[in-house]
Amino acid sequence: MSRVIYFSTLLYAFIIPLSRAGIVGLSALLILLSIFEGNWRDKWNRLKDCKIFLAFALFIIYNLISLIWTEEIYEGVKYIAKYWYFLPIFVIFLSFPREKSYHILIAFLSGMLVSEIISYGIFFQLWETRHGTPDDPSPFMNHLDYSIYLAITSMVVFIKILHSDNLRDKIITSLFFITVTSNLFITGGRAGQLAFLVTLFIIVVIYFNRSILQSILIGVTIITTILILPMILSDTFQNRIERGKKDITELLDNRNFDTSLGMRIGAWEVAGVILRDNYLIGTGNEDNIKQLKVITIEREYLQPLHWYGHFHNQHLQTFTALGIVGLLLLYNIFFQIYKLPLNRENRFIAISFSSIFIIGFFAEPFLHKQFTMALFTLFIGYLILNRQSESSNN
Repeated sequence: MSRVIYFSTLLYAFIIPLSRAGIVGLSALLILLSIFEGNWRDKWNRLKDCKIFLAFALFIIYNLISLIWTEEIYEGVKYIAKYWYFLPIFVIFLSFPREKSYHILIAFLSGMLVSEIISYGIFFQLWETRHGTPDDPSPFMNHLDYSIYLAITSMVVFIKILHSDNLRDKIITSLFFITVTSNLFITGGRAGQLAFLVTLFIIVVIYFNRSILQSILIGVTIITTILILPMILSDTFQNRIERGKKDITELLDNRNFDTSLGMRIGAWEVAGVILRDNYLIGTGNEDNIKQLKVITIEREYLQPLHWYGHFHNQHLQTFTALGIVGLLLLYNIFFQIYKLPLNRENRFIAISFSSIFIIGFFAEPFLHKQFTMALFTLFIGYLILNRQSESSNN
């Protein structure tokens, strides 16, 4: 059974950038395999000592408790039920061989390589897919979701470059870093681009550990160098920059919220109205969306938000549904990731992973979208696994 779980996990890591159906099928398979594997007493003892498991448990239990004050109970249950996608975290933690944890990253990066090849094929019009276009070559998912995948992949590869002592490995990973980062800037996902740049700056400052001024200078130099090519060569990147400027102008001059940025700013206004009376425990899942629709009807200039089933923002989505209590429980998951005892390389991966998701949360509710939930699951499983194997050395 352990070998089946091992290969199933690697297939899961490989397939998550490529297939929505694969995410569903392999998530369910991993859970079933763990059930059939048994060893319940040992698993439970290990889970009790895992603070990330407790953090997830508290967050989900509070979601269930919120049903007490939720009017849309059926919709609220459906919303919470989607968190089953997080269960493979603990299958990986409990059943994957610790000494082979790096195989998970290899499998994931291999899947991203396949996705990247398909994306470049779309970009250069070598082939067509149902999803991507030459102007926005995101082959299997929404460009916002794909940008988060590319941002995390770029950072993992960058960290591998920093920590590799082998010249051949540095050359190969450097080439991969160039192609993945280029892929990030020819797609339309500004959330991933911003998250990548901010995270890259953070990692550079921490890694070089010079004086504050020197570290900032190194970070700015690297980021400027990376931005030169997309600014010159990527029409998509240039168009998204121009569109962002126009969105700001429309918002400031005409109070026009019918733009990508305008809708997200409008969501803050709606959230503020909801939180006046519900800041502590929230309205409940889906009741916050019901109120969003009511408020956008009342305030005609916010009408564009009416047609969306979320706040375009994970922070606001959680805050309005679960109040400050739920928001703190969500942040506690990241706090427990930060506290994991990891070696230096995996510490940088943990920081990058957390930074990219937390920044990305300002653009989309990524913890309720299938592709990004799977990405979240895979990397937390990987990090917990390494915490167990390395804790004795830290």
